[in-house]
Amino acid sequence: DYMYQQAVKTDNKLLFENKSKFLLVHASSGFKHSLKEALQDPMVQARLVDTKASEEVRALEDFYKMLKHEPAKAFYGPKHVAMAVEADAVEILLVSDKLFRAQNVSERKKYVEL
Repeated sequence: DYMYQQAVKTDNKLLFENKSKFLLVHASSGFKHSLKEALQDPMVQARLVDTKASEEVRALEDFYKMLKHEPAKAFYGPKHVAMAVEADAVEILLVSDKLFRAQNVSERKKYVEL
């Protein structure tokens, strides 16, 4: 309701046009770690089921599970990941946007090639 009221006050047409895309979700705090809590809400999951974000959340959850239950199978860090890629032992590779879109062309190329 607050966003809608602000859109009315500021005549923000973009918010009006996209009103159906917004969800009201409860989180225990306003900190970044609460995003995971909000994304696990069944209502949010239902809306995200066919989106790229949903696939990425599932991949990250799978990584956390593997890290917890089979830590020897989860690799992170450039050297370990490169060795796993060379051994053809990578099923899913998660790369942060910061690395994938690095300004340094040689650094970006290294991650694109993985």
